[in-house]
Amino acid sequence: MENGKSWGICLVMIAFACGASGQQSGTPLKTVEAKSSSAASAPAPEAGSVQKVVLKVGSAQITESEIDAVVSHLGVKAKTIVSVQGLRPVGEEYTRLLLLSQRASDERLDLKPDIRFQLELQRVETLAQAEYDKMASEVQITQEEVSQYFTAHSSEFETVQVQEFLVRKRPQGTEDPKQGLTAEEAMSTAESIRRALLSGTAVEEVAKSFGKSISVMLVDQKPRTLRRAEMKPVLEKATFDVPNGGVSEIVDTAQALIVVKVLAHHHPEPKEVAEEVKNKLQQQKLDSEIDAMKKKADVWMDQEYFKQQLATTSSASRPTSSPPRSEP
Repeated sequence: MENGKSWGICLVMIAFACGASGQQSGTPLKTVEAKSSSAASAPAPEAGSVQKVVLKVGSAQITESEIDAVVSHLGVKAKTIVSVQGLRPVGEEYTRLLLLSQRASDERLDLKPDIRFQLELQRVETLAQAEYDKMASEVQITQEEVSQYFTAHSSEFETVQVQEFLVRKRPQGTEDPKQGLTAEEAMSTAESIRRALLSGTAVEEVAKSFGKSISVMLVDQKPRTLRRAEMKPVLEKATFDVPNGGVSEIVDTAQALIVVKVLAHHHPEPKEVAEEVKNKLQQQKLDSEIDAMKKKADVWMDQEYFKQQLATTSSASRPTSSPPRSEP
């Protein structure tokens, strides 16, 4: 069947790890316990209501509302397919999902240790997500809190529009010119680029003048906008201390020299970032509450054990689970 693989992935995600289309940033795993006879996250029927059965697979009867719940959790790509092909692909793939699940139960695969572990993990993740969502819904952020945070951290949201030239330096002990310029050549080239920009030569013309060297590149052909809070300190100072239209000093890093043309600074108004601040404050409160839960529970970890890197941890000795977590 066309798109069979992607559909299978979509519906497995619905049944075993609820689609990420409704997941908010910063939340833990979004999972839903597996159900072989009904769609995950299907709304409970109202008392006295008659649910129309639209699919039967053995003894399982699937209602219209359950299929609607399945569709509501599909990713954007899958919903696009539904809009073109209709609901038949959903019915066919959900049938396949139920048939495989039923056979697994008949063959008592759910009693295998690794499968039991995965099912229990899904149960724990589902409950954890439900509690996290409940906690998030109870967190209240006032406008005053938003205003106070913005006033104290306004610089975090400042942005600068730039174009950057990068001059690669050759690693010490390497003679291959393709690996970059010598330290002296790189500095001389960076200084020439900076002088050209300071003289008013357009960025495009400077890039064309130095474009013959594979060690010199204009990082972005079009200007890009960078946020102060997301920049490395050395680049932050080199750009945010420069006025609009100015040129930075040469920034010396381990691999390259950088010259930045600063096009424009932007200082957002509180209303521009109010929602972002609200989300940040909500996350802080949630993290604090969870930290308090940890202290109250008296959590202990074997520090030596948890120092192990993934490559040195024996995966064969412990069951593992990798439920899909991203939207298809």
